[in-house]
Amino acid sequence: MDLVKTVLRLGFSTASRPWLEIRDILRVAGGDQTAEIQASPLVIDRPQQRQRIIVEVRAAALEQEAPQSADSSLAQAIEIMSRLNEASEFPTLSQIKYDAIFIEPFSLPFHELLMRLKGRFFRPSILVESATDIGFVFDIHGNDDIKHISVGPMEAEQLRSQYLRWPPEGIPETFVFVGLTYESKAETQFGTELLREFLKTAADWQTSEAKAILDYLHGGEA
Repeated sequence: MDLVKTVLRLGFSTASRPWLEIRDILRVAGGDQTAEIQASPLVIDRPQQRQRIIVEVRAAALEQEAPQSADSSLAQAIEIMSRLNEASEFPTLSQIKYDAIFIEPFSLPFHELLMRLKGRFFRPSILVESATDIGFVFDIHGNDDIKHISVGPMEAEQLRSQYLRWPPEGIPETFVFVGLTYESKAETQFGTELLREFLKTAADWQTSEAKAILDYLHGGEA
C-alpha cells in the first residue's frame, strides 16, 4: 500500500496572537471595542516539497503529498509546527487531527473491484446490487479520541482532482482508497513531545488499520 497524503491540523481555543493583534488594531482604528476579525486563511504553498501550510484565525494545518514514508511525514510535521510555534506561540489547543490517505492498486477493472468490495463488506440487497459505486465510513469514539475510517474503490482521476495538488507520476488507474483520521479534542498546551507522541500513536494505528482492511480485501482474515 502507498501513503499518498497526510494532513495535520491544530485547532485553537482562541484566535492566535497575530490575529489578535490585528483585531486590536481594527478596534482602535474603527472605534469599536467589540469588533471581531474575519479573515481568509493564509495559504503558503511549497510545491518542491509538495507541502501546503494553512494558517487560520483559530487553526494551523500542514498538508503533505507523496511523502517518502510515514516517518518522514511525521518528522516534517513536528519540525514545521514547532517552528511555527516558535515564531508565534500557539494558544491552547482544542483539537489535534491527523489524516492519512493510503491507496492499494488492484489488477482488476473498476467494476470487478467494486464487486470485490461489495462481496466483502455488504450483504446482498437490491440497493447494493444496483450501486455503480460505493464508499463506506466508520467512526470510532473513545474517551479522548475519535477515529474515522473511509474506504472505497477509486480511479486515478478522482484522486488527482479531489485530493492532490501536485499528483505524482505513476498513480495506478484503479485502486482501493483508505482514508484514516485520528483526532483528539482534549484541551492542552502545544509541545513538541506531546505532538510527537500523538502523531506516533496516530500513524501506528493508521498503518495497522489500513493493512488489516487491505489484507481482508485481498482474501485474508481480519
